[in-house]
Amino acid sequence: MVIISGGTLLDGTGAPRIVADVALSGDTIVAIGDLRDAAGTRIDARGRFVTPGFIDLHTHSDATVLGFPSMSSSVRQGVTTEVSGNCGMQVGLALGTPEFELEQRLYHGPRPFCWTSLSEFAAQVEEQGIAGNLAFLAGHGTLRKRVMGWQRGAPTPEDLARMRAFLRQTLEDGAFGLSTGLEYPPGSYATHAEIAPLVAEVATVGGVYTTHLRNEGDHLAEAVEEALRVARETGARLQISHLKAEGRRNWGKACEMLARIDAERAAGIDVACDVYPYTAFMTGLWVVALPAWAQEMPAEEISERLKEPGFRDRVASDMAEMEIDWEQLQIAIAPQDRSLQGRSVAEIARERGIAPHEAVLDLLTEGLVVAIVFAISEEEMRTVLRAPFTSVASDGTTRVASEAADEDRVHPRCFGTFPRVLGRYVREEGLLSWEEAIHRMTGLPASRLGLRQRGVIRPGARADLVVFDPATVLDTATFVTPACYPQGIEHVFVNGVAVVRDGEETGARPGRVLRRGQAE
Repeated sequence: MVIISGGTLLDGTGAPRIVADVALSGDTIVAIGDLRDAAGTRIDARGRFVTPGFIDLHTHSDATVLGFPSMSSSVRQGVTTEVSGNCGMQVGLALGTPEFELEQRLYHGPRPFCWTSLSEFAAQVEEQGIAGNLAFLAGHGTLRKRVMGWQRGAPTPEDLARMRAFLRQTLEDGAFGLSTGLEYPPGSYATHAEIAPLVAEVATVGGVYTTHLRNEGDHLAEAVEEALRVARETGARLQISHLKAEGRRNWGKACEMLARIDAERAAGIDVACDVYPYTAFMTGLWVVALPAWAQEMPAEEISERLKEPGFRDRVASDMAEMEIDWEQLQIAIAPQDRSLQGRSVAEIARERGIAPHEAVLDLLTEGLVVAIVFAISEEEMRTVLRAPFTSVASDGTTRVASEAADEDRVHPRCFGTFPRVLGRYVREEGLLSWEEAIHRMTGLPASRLGLRQRGVIRPGARADLVVFDPATVLDTATFVTPACYPQGIEHVFVNGVAVVRDGEETGARPGRVLRRGQAE
């Protein structure tokens, strides 16, 4: 038995903190209270907070977990459970064929795509072992490609029936629900007539529907209404991913959407949202810089088509009319020329003596480029974070801090999301109480997934726990040096086994693939 003694407990429900001991046996919390006479290995937690392990509702770690099974960037933050397969993309449903070029490009792993179903992918994850727990969503875009490839337009009745059957099988394999990425093709091809029947399958089993909205800028309100309509008609639990309003001209709209969500909740619709504590988002350069019509093809095809003068000229003409702040558009990942990473498009254009949109087209012609866009209001992000139905979620991928990791200038959210909220927005700013913040990282996201044994500290719950110093906890990852672990996270237990002890990883891999419907 392990006894964490003398710590201040925040149990994940939002209830007031108490000072008590916590005893773990196997993978379970077995006792809470004054355990001074109990026998076991003791961890002195005096002056420290003891909380449930953090649950990250929105990650893309299905693309990286086979390459980084230590899940270092996650467990070092105190994250003990991740939900992957968001924004409509699920590597575990992808194949090694050309239709899945994007999933293949984003994948970090020791072996090629050699699975044909989510259950086979999950088995590979379990076989190698992982440090934290991992839950899966079925990604609509990937699922759609399994049935229709990159075909535009509505599915035939036969295609839709195949999609529903494939989704049912994936849910039976343990997926917790369905995600959409309606801003990205091929998800962007789908209409309500396609999405609603699929979400109805999710509602049938009590799963969750998470959505990267069709638009997060000029048409944010319409995109939220689209998602709410699906929830009203199907009865599914709705999670709006990384709620934000992109672009200064749209600032204020996310706050308006909080009011809409609140009204729908009052009317009985089960809807909530999540947020990451940064003022920049990360996505493909083509997504933020090209006109919508030019994005309706795979990224690889875009690169090839841009070599055609006629196509490029048409794209350039439309781009010249777009309102883009090129100073705030920064290159994050450019494998073909690492020297461009961390520089703005405006800076690159000035250096080359060309217009910013021409610089973008040159970059995209050379291959896949990922951008960071500084377009989110800090004040509005704080307002979203304060909403009682908002969970903290990273939108990141699990990584390891190393020289190789530094090659790709990833978003710092991969390494710093949770300690950033705790250190900056709780301790330094007092935006939330400690109890409120921990609830948004634990009990609240657990309830969105339907996890009854995680996200809380109580006898009988799973022994996923974090011990941290409230006086020092803080993120250290920045946009310049993102691959940096936080400070103040001292001990992390996953299923009763220490994966971080005294601030250092133990090398243990006690994590599990969580499956919907199991007693987890």
